[in-house]
Amino acid sequence: MAITAKEIKQLASLLKKIDKPDQGLPQPVFDKLVNIVPFVACELIFADKRGMLLTWREDKWFKGWHFPGGLLRFNESFEERIKKVASKELGVDIKKYKFLFPINFTDGSRGHAVSMVFLCTTDMAPNDGKFFKKMPKDTLECHKELWEKVQKKLKNNYAT
Repeated sequence: MAITAKEIKQLASLLKKIDKPDQGLPQPVFDKLVNIVPFVACELIFADKRGMLLTWREDKWFKGWHFPGGLLRFNESFEERIKKVASKELGVDIKKYKFLFPINFTDGSRGHAVSMVFLCTTDMAPNDGKFFKKMPKDTLECHKELWEKVQKKLKNNYAT
């Protein structure tokens, strides 16, 4: 069944009523939109001699180890999202960050996301997560490809 012109007009009118999109969308609206609109995420990579930092996630969408990250909010800069994720998920301040690459997750359990991947540094010890030299078996499926791409990128950067 196709959406009618009247329904399109109603939908557009209702979406205008979301008064603070920078604070996130109402969950039922978000849940429907992720099925039809790609969202932009920021993935934070912390890597050192201990390996790469992953955090555990267990909710209705995911269960396993993953890179910390979060969806970009309306009118938010990458720097703002990176700092918020680092503070909220890891309890750290970002010393500096560098864009590594984008990755297109078209078949995620929560919909389509385009992730911007950033290599981050901090002087603080994260209050969550664990460093891994080898990818754990229970890494989220969508982050296995990300792990491999980061490993390759870091190896190439250190070799040059």
